[in-house]
This record gives sequence, C-alpha cells and structure tokens, in this order.
Amino acid sequence: MLKIDMLIFDFDGTLTNSLPPAIWAMQEMLKELGLPYKSAEEIKKHIGYGERPFVSGSIGSDEDEKIENAKKAYYRIYTKKLREIELYPHVKEVLEHFKNKIKIIVSNKRDKFIRLLLELHNLCDQFTEILGEETLKAHKPDPTAINALLKKYNVPPERAMFIGDMTIDIETGKNAGMHTCGVTYGFHGKEKLKHADPDFLIDDMLELKQHIS
Repeated sequence: MLKIDMLIFDFDGTLTNSLPPAIWAMQEMLKELGLPYKSAEEIKKHIGYGERPFVSGSIGSDEDEKIENAKKAYYRIYTKKLREIELYPHVKEVLEHFKNKIKIIVSNKRDKFIRLLLELHNLCDQFTEILGEETLKAHKPDPTAINALLKKYNVPPERAMFIGDMTIDIETGKNAGMHTCGVTYGFHGKEKLKHADPDFLIDDMLELKQHIS
C-alpha cells in the first residue's frame, strides 16, 4: 500500500456518471440550433478537453460567436439534467474513508456544474479545493495546476495520486511525477487506460482503499 497525503480526482466519469447526459444535451442543442445531427460516438471524440473544445468540436466550428451561442444553449439544456446525474457506486464511502487526506477535484468541466452536482449529493465539504475549467489556468494534461497544488500543500509528488477515467488524467498525473490510478467504469475503459500505463487500475472506487494508506 502506498502512503498518500493528497488525492486528486477527475470528475466526469470518475465520481459522477455525467457523460450520458452531456451527450444527450449536446444532441438536443444541435437539434435546437438546426445543426447537423451527431451520433454519440462522434460527440465522444471531443469530450475531456474542456467545455469550449467540446462544443466547438460538436458543432464543427471555431468561430467565437457560433461557439458562444451554442455553449449558452448547451448549458441551459444540460442544467435540466443535473438532478438525474448519479454518483458512481461507493464514491461517498471512499471519500469519507479518506476524510483526513487532502482531496481535490481537477477537471476540465465547468466549475459551476461541478459545484452544483457536489451540492446535490452533499459532497462539497469533502474537498479541500475544486478546480474546474474557469479556475484552471492550464488544462489537463498540463501539470501546472498540479505542481502548484503540491507546492501549496507541501506534498511531494510521491505522496500524491491522480485518479481518473481517461488517458488524459493518467498523462496529467505522470507529467506531475505523481502516482496514477485509472478507473475502468468511466469513459475510456480498461483497454484504453492500460495503454496509458497507470500505477493501478480499479473497477470500483472501493478498491482504492486497498492501495492507499
């Protein structure tokens, strides 16, 4: 077992099952704006890199005005689905188990949505900090924010772990020199995560207790 003082979590696909509603909302937005239909597989290609790339890739445009209009429609539609988004199994139990450790969310998702979902599930007090798209000055896989957190809390990289469901999460942790854990129940799945070579792969958040002391 590893001695870990800081746990950094991705959000979508790691703590909450919020990817299906995001895809649905994007498809509804495209329909509302009269834009060409995109399948779930086409939309998935743009997930994980922030809200702007997600919207821009889905509408097939780099024009600021079109992106901003599409983002507003997407946010409005997605907000309607927030109450339906569930935590993955054992997330609350594991966060409580590690209540004495520094726990931080680092996500390319919009800060507002992260906080709203945490409030809905009464989890805000479980995290020392929440860094989303607007807060991060450099998005994943850039390790700038992680390095700043390690310095701020005086935690050496070998006493920290990044937990996420996408290869970009594993890359971010590795770029910061910390331990990494891939969750296989999220977006990328076991086989794709294996290629990123995380220190651990877990099929259930509960398994994290077996690797960390």
